[in-house]
Amino acid sequence: MKIKVMGFIMLFALAGCASPVNDMLNNKFVSITPQAAPQSLVGIWTGNMGPYLTSFTFKDDGYGVFCYSYGTADAIHRVKYSNNIIYIQDGTKLEIEETNNDLLVVNANYFGGNKSTFYKDEDLKEASQYCAGKLSG
Repeated sequence: MKIKVMGFIMLFALAGCASPVNDMLNNKFVSITPQAAPQSLVGIWTGNMGPYLTSFTFKDDGYGVFCYSYGTADAIHRVKYSNNIIYIQDGTKLEIEETNNDLLVVNANYFGGNKSTFYKDEDLKEASQYCAGKLSG
């Protein structure tokens, strides 16, 4: 009985948290029209999102690329910037909390939110080997 009660409490607690599954299943990436990116966002950024070493590139027109590596998992996705949100081709999105010429802070507003900090990395010196290869040139 005690286990069932704990299970219901956990289920109830998670019900209030946002999940990326809804955004992924209702993927609107293709219908998003990007806006011109702020000049402070344009360029290459590298940081960590949990255990993932992640890099972004953004161009003036709001289009970009999202790349990450962790262990043997490597991935590259297209991204679009619009209204302070980064839309990723898998349907998920990141809210931009802060950006200046050297720092980019994003919030993944899933499961209570998780902020990640990225730093300008035009030479891809901090990027994973995979992302450096994919984003250079």
